[in-house]
Amino acid sequence: MAKTRSALEIKGRMLSLTRVRILDPDASAIQAQLQSFCRSLGEASAGLPVILEADIAVELEPILKLMHDVGLQPLAALEGALADAARRAGLPVLAADIASETVARPAPEPAAAPAPAPSVSAAAVERRPTRVVTEPIRSGQQIYAESADLVVVNTVSVGAEVIADGCVHVYGALRGRAIAGARGDVLARVFCRRMEAELLAVAGIYAVADQVQGALRGLSVQAFLDHGALRIEKLES
Repeated sequence: MAKTRSALEIKGRMLSLTRVRILDPDASAIQAQLQSFCRSLGEASAGLPVILEADIAVELEPILKLMHDVGLQPLAALEGALADAARRAGLPVLAADIASETVARPAPEPAAAPAPAPSVSAAAVERRPTRVVTEPIRSGQQIYAESADLVVVNTVSVGAEVIADGCVHVYGALRGRAIAGARGDVLARVFCRRMEAELLAVAGIYAVADQVQGALRGLSVQAFLDHGALRIEKLES
C-alpha cells in the first residue's frame, strides 16, 4: 500500500495582532488617522493584521477599503455592534473575551521617570533556556524565543522582528520590532543598547516609532509595564 502523503503542515506561530476600536464613523477622520498610523510604522505596517471592534453602528465596507488602501489586513471583528456587518463582509466574528492583553493595543506616550515593577502576576509558562542569536537579524526575519528570554548580540534591522515570551535583550542597534512577554508576561522587559526601534512592546502593550523618538533615541533603554502602561527609560551606564 502506498504511503499516504500529508496534504498540510500545521505549525504553531505567535502572531502580533493590533486591536482597532472605531470611535467615530467619519470616513475622512478614519482615513487621516490610518495614514498617520502607517507613516509612523513605516514598512512595518505592510500587512499588519488587525481585529476590529465598535460600540456604535458604522458602515464597515468603506472602513475595510480604507484599511486595505493603507496596507493593513483586517482579520476579524469582535462580537458587538460590528458583528452583522462583518459577517456580510465575509469577516469572522470573534467572541468579545478574545480582547485580552495578548491583543496589541496602543500605549500612552512613554515617560522617563522611574517606576516600580507591575503588581500583576506574570503569565505562568514553563521556562526554557535563553535563546542566543549572534548573527545580525535582517529585514523580513522573525526570531522567536518560546517560553524563554531572547538575547541578540548583533543588530536588528529595519523590518525585522524579535519576539520572546520572556525578556528581549539587544546588544546592537535595535531598528526593527522588539516584543517581550508575547504570551502575556507583564513582568517581561525589552533592553537594547541603541534604541532606534520601529516598535517596542511588552505583553501586547506597544509604542510605535513616533512615540519613542526624541531624547531617548539612540540611547541604551529598557521598556517595561507600569500599571498597564508602557514606560521607556534610559539605562544608566
